[in-house]
Amino acid sequence: MHEKKVNPYAHKKKEGLAAGSLIYVGDTLPQQTSIHTHMYRSGSYRMENGYTQAEKENLRWVEISGLEDIQAIVKIAKEFQIANLSLEDVFSTDQRLKLDQYDAYLSVTLRILEHQGTQEQQLTLFLGDGWVLSIAEYNHLSFEPVVRQLSSATKLQSATSSALLHALIDRVVDQYLVKADELELKTENLEELVITKPQETTASAIHQQKAEILRLRRMTSPLKDILTTLIRSENPFLDRNTNFLLRDIYDHALWLFEECDMLRETMSGIMEVYLSSLDMKMNAIMKVLTIISTIFIPLTFLTGLYGMNFAHMPMTSAYWGFYAILGGSVLVVSGMAIYFRRKKWW
Repeated sequence: MHEKKVNPYAHKKKEGLAAGSLIYVGDTLPQQTSIHTHMYRSGSYRMENGYTQAEKENLRWVEISGLEDIQAIVKIAKEFQIANLSLEDVFSTDQRLKLDQYDAYLSVTLRILEHQGTQEQQLTLFLGDGWVLSIAEYNHLSFEPVVRQLSSATKLQSATSSALLHALIDRVVDQYLVKADELELKTENLEELVITKPQETTASAIHQQKAEILRLRRMTSPLKDILTTLIRSENPFLDRNTNFLLRDIYDHALWLFEECDMLRETMSGIMEVYLSSLDMKMNAIMKVLTIISTIFIPLTFLTGLYGMNFAHMPMTSAYWGFYAILGGSVLVVSGMAIYFRRKKWW
């Protein structure tokens, strides 16, 4: 796990620089760059360390993880005619989800959620004619299922490069759906706890849960527009079958958007119920204290009256006077308690 916020003023690095300046801007120190090239076609697959030139009849996926070696990344990117403006977004790791389309390629910026010890990170996917280039902030295992599909006789191995782009996007979106399911289950448990045992939770726990929901919603809200644009753009790098498959991801993005909205509203309701339970608890405490104070008012009066130092007062000289006042006090307390009980104030 990489330590967050190594440089809280990271954006000052780019202050005054021209557009397209290639400089790393991130919350952590850049990780060592790792490059793998996946070459595949129907019935054939191999992976090589480092960058490999294109081969006839083979499709190519260049997978880059870690942004430390900027020169090496830029050198590979220029092999695919990727513009500096696109590369600037790669090295600025706080980008929102977005889609850019150029003559030689299209690019999709996504975010990979925390997965198996790796923190959340930015991912940029580039698609061109017969190739896919992926650049991630850190090493991760999110694409292992995709690699397994490429290395076996599956439809993906014999499909176009745009099908690989779909598979990578689908893998990332699947993480979003899993995260939304986890948040839904945690929200349901929190809702039940607030209703049945509000004393076992806190406002900070509710606020933290709501913050996680809002973070997922804010992160994924552009996804729906990205997929809509891809589906309607008729981009030459997307074949008809991939366009059809993207519609399935769009359905997932639509569900995700609605799910986040529903969970956000649910958390607002949970917070209201929790605050109401606190008010009810406080009212119950004040009710008990008020009843106790009311009971002691006549007792205070009696003890105060007979505590005055006058020479002549009724029953002060009688040996049974103390017991009479004590018995009267018990009768007053008992009478008031019975009255409060009948009125259901207690």
